[in-house]
Amino acid sequence: MLKIIEALRSWGTEARGPFGAADLASDKMKDAILGWIREYYRREPDKDSDPCQRLPYTIVHKLEKGMFAEYSSNILDRESTKKGGWQAANLAALDKVRGEAMQWMLIAGEAWLKPVPQRQPDGGVAFRPQLIRRDAAVVLGRAADGRITAIGTSEQTALGDCWYTLLEKRSADEAGYLTIENRLYRSRQEGEQGTRCPLDTLEQYAALPDQCTLPKPVGGVGLVSLRTPLANCVDGSAEAVSIYEPAMGLIHNANRNEALLAREFELGQHRIMAPADMLADIGDERRAIKDNVFVGLGEYRVGEGGLTCFSPALRVEAYEARKQSYLRSIENVIGMKRGLLSDAEEVEKTAYEIASTAGDYNLSLIDLQRIWFDAVREYLVLCDALGQMYNWCGSEQWDVTEQLAITWGNGVLYDPDKQWQEDCEMVRLGLLKPEIALAHRYDLPWETEADLAAIREKYMPGQDAMPAELERLR
Repeated sequence: MLKIIEALRSWGTEARGPFGAADLASDKMKDAILGWIREYYRREPDKDSDPCQRLPYTIVHKLEKGMFAEYSSNILDRESTKKGGWQAANLAALDKVRGEAMQWMLIAGEAWLKPVPQRQPDGGVAFRPQLIRRDAAVVLGRAADGRITAIGTSEQTALGDCWYTLLEKRSADEAGYLTIENRLYRSRQEGEQGTRCPLDTLEQYAALPDQCTLPKPVGGVGLVSLRTPLANCVDGSAEAVSIYEPAMGLIHNANRNEALLAREFELGQHRIMAPADMLADIGDERRAIKDNVFVGLGEYRVGEGGLTCFSPALRVEAYEARKQSYLRSIENVIGMKRGLLSDAEEVEKTAYEIASTAGDYNLSLIDLQRIWFDAVREYLVLCDALGQMYNWCGSEQWDVTEQLAITWGNGVLYDPDKQWQEDCEMVRLGLLKPEIALAHRYDLPWETEADLAAIREKYMPGQDAMPAELERLR
């Protein structure tokens, strides 16, 4: 993939590439992006560093798991209208990639969702999301507010003994019209651009034009961006940064400490000093003493004191204390609850600190959940615009703010059972309408009288049919 990224960056000038656009990322940012990804994949230790704790993976996994532990989504009118059912299919396909999409946003700072048309069993066309990772994209243009106005992406397909790479450039003009350019290349090795070939060389690209401009504006490049809620702390540019970029120095120190701790055990193992000739290869199929316990001394003579044991004290506590200090610092920098990375046994000893870091963790999850919620809205609006453009859905108005319902469950952020009890108590005191309590319970709109009437019709057809719990409170 790294070679493909270099090919994308070669779109810099007409002489170097087909699209004549420059990569906006600085060399510093390019190195940082590839560094985050390499650190995430890194498994093998070297002389000075041991990544056995897999800290980038652990950070990303725990944050993503915390976000979606009890997540659910729904389209409210999915059964009452055809547009609602169509958007429900788009939402269901999107939910299948939510974990991977958010993980790659956390790893590399930014990822994109691309709606791709897909034929449905009933003969209609809906959208499935294609995830575009940051290491498969090059930002070629940005507006003053940071919005992307041009981007180059790649995807690779293996077929037979060849690798096919589709390079796509998307650019939006000031009026919001999107122009898409496609190039297909073939190579004999994975990760190389190769030579250009016709788009219809592969069946999945046969219908793609070399260049087209969409007949109606979509307001951008037709991709939904997922960006970490962090200011750029690498070069101050508009590029997004990895969720663990602020802790990269601490991660490197923790890996070095882990290597030193492993070496401490290796050097501190029990050894026996013995004459060197005891470990020599004496041949004649006779075995020599293994040197993992016995250490040969060249000037050591038999009879000069015999065998001597060497068993130094291990400095494990010092290294462990240093390790826990690094892990706690990483939790502080990223905004994670104490004990997610560091030793959970320390929780009772630092109850106040645990409580304070739990608040930071809650806020971190709230920020990430808002990013996904906004992305889902933007994705469904984009699907609606493209669907109407090509008559894949109806042309009736569809308001995503009214129809999309997302809940996060009984997590650390929001407890619906507790909220329900509080709403019921307010209904009992006459401080809240029962309709509003039901709206909170089932995530329904309640701002207008029409909304309240719809709730009464569905959940309160008569006083006798009122939910039992509310009836008791009246």
